[in-house]
Amino acid sequence: MEKKYTENKYPVIGPWVASTIVTSKKDIVEKSYQDWLDYTLTFQGIISEELANSWGAEKLIGSKFSCLEPSSGKNFQLRIIEYPINGDYKPLTTYGWNAAELVVRDTDELFKKLSNSPFKIIGKPADLKMTKQIRAMQIEGLGKEIFYLTMFKEKLSKYDLPDAESDIDNMFIAVLATDNPEKVQNWYMKNFGIQKREVSKTNISVLDRSFGFQMGTGQYGLTVIPLNGQSLIEVDEYPKIAKKRNYQEGLLPQGNALMSIFIDSINSLIPMSISEPVMINFPPYNGAKSITVKGAAGELIEFIER
Repeated sequence: MEKKYTENKYPVIGPWVASTIVTSKKDIVEKSYQDWLDYTLTFQGIISEELANSWGAEKLIGSKFSCLEPSSGKNFQLRIIEYPINGDYKPLTTYGWNAAELVVRDTDELFKKLSNSPFKIIGKPADLKMTKQIRAMQIEGLGKEIFYLTMFKEKLSKYDLPDAESDIDNMFIAVLATDNPEKVQNWYMKNFGIQKREVSKTNISVLDRSFGFQMGTGQYGLTVIPLNGQSLIEVDEYPKIAKKRNYQEGLLPQGNALMSIFIDSINSLIPMSISEPVMINFPPYNGAKSITVKGAAGELIEFIER
């Protein structure tokens, strides 16, 4: 049975349904997902005016995009939008969405496979410092997007988490960076009734590397926000040298740009949305209403009615 983490008076959110990047290299990014992540192309199209405006990204009107899903067939899409984006974006150093965490069967086997791939391995397989039940590695894609590839050696009784039904399956955690975890928790509690959890200090090796710290010395605040549908948000407290993610007006951010999630009703969020609700007929919407909202860390969240 799925655990619901919100009280009845709040809209229930989860699971994650899509993760979006914008890149000038759409075709080769798409091929890398097919060849190395075993994701399957499900849809190709053109970004419409109403969809681009719903994101506050009118410069993307007319851009080509592709959607791909895991070979398990789970209802999750990696969406790639083509645009000649420029900038000096460095992953894992700015606030907002920083990674899509995918559940996998075997991180060590994937490390062998991906060692000769277009993906840059930025974190070798290792057990988490907070629990030996989880083993993960991290990779950077050709669009400067970050994936955490995570396997469960044992299930955690504390959370309802998914099984990997293919070697690399769906996203179950969106990783969010902030300078103020409490502010983020308060935002999700106010809008969705999700109770705050303890923020623990831990070392995160991949962040030591991205910030140029001596390995093993960084201490980062970390907490999770549990969602419906075997999904979570991981909230990482970045050091003071982290920056706001700057991006051109009328575009989406570089890297992990936009995360999309199911919700049972968008009505309570309409006053804070970027634009009026839209109804899009292709995946992942399939005719459902959606809106996009900016969260407490500057993250763009697209809510799609289930």
